[in-house]
Amino acid sequence: MTLSGAAPRAKAEAIVNPQPIDEGWLRFYGEATSSSSYGGYGGNENNFDKFKYYYDVPQGWEQDTVNKVEKSTNGTDNRWKSKKNKDAKVYSITLAGYGKLKEDREAIISDLALSDYNLQDAIIGADSFVTKDRDVDGQTYVDYDLVGFYGNIFASITVYGGRLYSVFAFVPEGESVEAGRRMRDSFATINNKTEQETAADMAFYRRS
Repeated sequence: MTLSGAAPRAKAEAIVNPQPIDEGWLRFYGEATSSSSYGGYGGNENNFDKFKYYYDVPQGWEQDTVNKVEKSTNGTDNRWKSKKNKDAKVYSITLAGYGKLKEDREAIISDLALSDYNLQDAIIGADSFVTKDRDVDGQTYVDYDLVGFYGNIFASITVYGGRLYSVFAFVPEGESVEAGRRMRDSFATINNKTEQETAADMAFYRRS
């Protein structure tokens, strides 16, 4: 089992989720659950093997409830919000059935926005839209920096093991841009699938 861009961890290691890391920050681990099994993941002892990705959140933020409709329509896996400003938030979208990233980087995020009206409005209303590929141990992450009427959005999208993983940090005007970048830049998948498991998952997705 390997964390993308990090050292391997012991198999079946139990951790607290979210996990305190450095002053003022927590590391949240996501499961990429289906709409039929969504739910909260924080505050308990957890077997590390079930987690699929992680990203950092500011200490003091609270986890928001993701309902089955959000889960099934746009793949929202989890969401965190600032207690002081509910427009300051970070959330993850995961979707099955992706073998690779599209070459058209803007099309990737535009596809996700089709079922996310807030993101759709943000893209349309962006005064600045910058994309950049980032390589982490041979895995490509596409980073997006959007600036507009809503403030800043820092996003990152990658594909691993037949699934798309993404994180979106919304930073309204007056909030910390540096914190938004850290939430995005800390995002990484936990690479613990074999090629055979990935192929089997893709075959199942195509049949379903």
